[in-house]
Amino acid sequence: MSYETEEQQVEALKEWWDQNGRAVLLGVGLGVLIIAGYNYWQHRKATASIEASDLYSQSIDALRAGDTELAQSVAKELSDEHGGLLYATYARLGAARAAIEAGDIEAASAHLQWAVDNSDNPDVTTIARIRLARVQAELGDVDTALNTLPGSPNDAFKGMVEEVRGDLHVKAGDNAAARTAYEAAQAAGGVANPSALQIKLNDLAGPANAS
Repeated sequence: MSYETEEQQVEALKEWWDQNGRAVLLGVGLGVLIIAGYNYWQHRKATASIEASDLYSQSIDALRAGDTELAQSVAKELSDEHGGLLYATYARLGAARAAIEAGDIEAASAHLQWAVDNSDNPDVTTIARIRLARVQAELGDVDTALNTLPGSPNDAFKGMVEEVRGDLHVKAGDNAAARTAYEAAQAAGGVANPSALQIKLNDLAGPANAS
């Protein structure tokens, strides 16, 4: 569109602004808010990661010093404040180990249950489930322990899971199921000690255990 005079251009601009100015300002304002919000979120995310890393370092130091109480306290603080970060799950796993070494099986169970419930890393969750199942069995609840084990772990953990499943069946007195699990573990591979697994199978093959 062309205008004959400068006054016409000004009038046209005023008319356009009357019709669209508010929407333009609103759009610009929203854009500024979005950018500011994103930058703030990025800053908070970075700050949270640093804080979580510091707390995790504290938990490691406590574990190395043998300070079980501090390790568990820091792990809880970390998971309460930064539960969505992997640092929190690792701290809980470390606290569980410290609790077991201190003979506090109930505390270990609580730490591991938190890791199972909150970790969004499948491999870490599998490890937590394996450890929790062993702890639950020590607490006398083999049925719950069997249900805690992953039903279909990925290949990297299948041997480990099946060996633990076999141990749980032995604890429950089901030698036939234990043998099946041990054989599955042997076939899958990746167990910590293949020789020890073979000994477990040999023990089940003895006359007293034949079924």
